[in-house]
Amino acid sequence: MHVTVEVVGEGSRDLEVEDATYADLLAAVGLSPHEASVMVDGRPVPEDEPVEADHVKILRLIKGGSGASDFEREREGLGVSRLDFELPNAGTGPDPLALSELAADPDTDAVVVFFQRDDRCRNCRRQVQDVADRYSEFRERDAAVVSILPESKATAEEWQERYHLPFALVADEGKDVAAAYGQPTRFGKLGELSDLLGRMPQTAILDARDGLELHAVHRGDSPGDRPSVDDVLAMVDRLLADEG
Repeated sequence: MHVTVEVVGEGSRDLEVEDATYADLLAAVGLSPHEASVMVDGRPVPEDEPVEADHVKILRLIKGGSGASDFEREREGLGVSRLDFELPNAGTGPDPLALSELAADPDTDAVVVFFQRDDRCRNCRRQVQDVADRYSEFRERDAAVVSILPESKATAEEWQERYHLPFALVADEGKDVAAAYGQPTRFGKLGELSDLLGRMPQTAILDARDGLELHAVHRGDSPGDRPSVDDVLAMVDRLLADEG
């Protein structure tokens, strides 16, 4: 497939690609998702989507960017201003879903909260499916899962119809919960215009054995910077190994 890649303000290159993603196009011109965004027809596209357009623009935003980080385990200073929330739930469980009520269930010792980026994010879609496939491993640990989508309830319902998730899928349309939990964004005002461009993934693990207590947070530096299911389960195991 022939693709013309225009780096705005820096010229164009013609590339021949096969089974490539937009991240591959970035790499081909020496850039990464940390420092540039791919635009098709004037709109940003997910970096992990397969290339379908024959002309793309790359907008250089910043240089640099840090690598993937491990879970932060400090009990103080994790940048979360409020733990409890109540949001419309399109997934499994009560609607609306209150986190404190979920934590009060005697069969729940831990809660894992996945903060998604955007309903079009392929990494986010893949993550909820991976968690759904292994949800029995969470329940074996008496851990509940909540996935937060920064969209309307109607959009969350479309996800639920497609993926049939066995856990809560709540809609944070106003992004108030995302802000309270310190979900990272990038690119300043430009990133605020588009969740797909600016919002990064986040995972929070909470101890639910005696009320709600934040145990660990992973804040992504890039769209794909999120812990694996194995890493999340290992952190839940570490939490439950503590006396609480």
